Amino acid sequence: MSSGWLVLLVSAAGGVTACTGHPTDAQTIAPDPSAHAATANPNTAAAQASAFRDGAGVPRDELRALALFTEACQRGIAKACGDLGAMYVDGVGVERDAARGTPLFQKACDGGDFVACVRLGELVSAGTGATRDDGRAVVLFARACEGSVARACTKQGNMVRAGAGAVKDSTRAASLFQRGCDGGDTDGCVDLGAAYEKGEGVTQSLGEAVDLYDRACNGGSAAGCRQLAEMYAQGHGVARSPMRSADLWLRACDGGDFTACVELGRVYATGRGVRPDRERAVALYRKACEAGVTMGCDAARQLR
Repeated sequence: MSSGWLVLLVSAAGGVTACTGHPTDAQTIAPDPSAHAATANPNTAAAQASAFRDGAGVPRDELRALALFTEACQRGIAKACGDLGAMYVDGVGVERDAARGTPLFQKACDGGDFVACVRLGELVSAGTGATRDDGRAVVLFARACEGSVARACTKQGNMVRAGAGAVKDSTRAASLFQRGCDGGDTDGCVDLGAAYEKGEGVTQSLGEAVDLYDRACNGGSAAGCRQLAEMYAQGHGVARSPMRSADLWLRACDGGDFTACVELGRVYATGRGVRPDRERAVALYRKACEAGVTMGCDAARQLR
């Protein structure tokens, strides 16, 4: 036996004893880097894979994680197939390969991993790594939504609202956004807020829209902060407040919503709710421009 192998003996009492003969706390035993996954319980192999992928209690080792997820997937652990698919699709430890990840997500989804159903639906909807098929994507999102994956409800709602792969139905879409929002998906709250703002599928209520955007913003949604900033800027459903809108656009911009950076730039360019600051306005426009927001590029050129 190779000296690099970690040998564990299970005592009759159910405890774990190391090869030294001294009892060892099983909870403190890190995944053995040299152990063959085939010798382990597949659930243990999947847990070890997650640890190596995330560097949780052991040095990060994505290649080892791939091997362990592969073994666990082959031995019937649905979530391991989903995690393996995600590594290929996201390019973690390997080159991005959506085509290789797609069948792994399908296997995981078929095995009851509803998060994998969402990931597969996203790929199928975009035609990435699979033939584009809106109808199939809707079915996958619906399955995951019924499996209590909140963001799947939101994604299904967006397809129903657009009539992509499903009958266009704004009322049903709003109901799905509600399920997503209630389940903790901030995108669902933003989309439901937009439905209330426009009166699409629900009775129009600007106050309800404000509440939903606020909920999303406080939940970490940059888009929610941007939408709420718009409401304060225009005085829709809430007292008009340029200062409050500027603060919200800042939160949205810092959170990665680059359209909000442009709006904040305009605030500094015109001095609405803040002291005018031309240099800061240009910097915000450039930030948006570098992120691919063309109106940021246009605004920066005009201000120079």
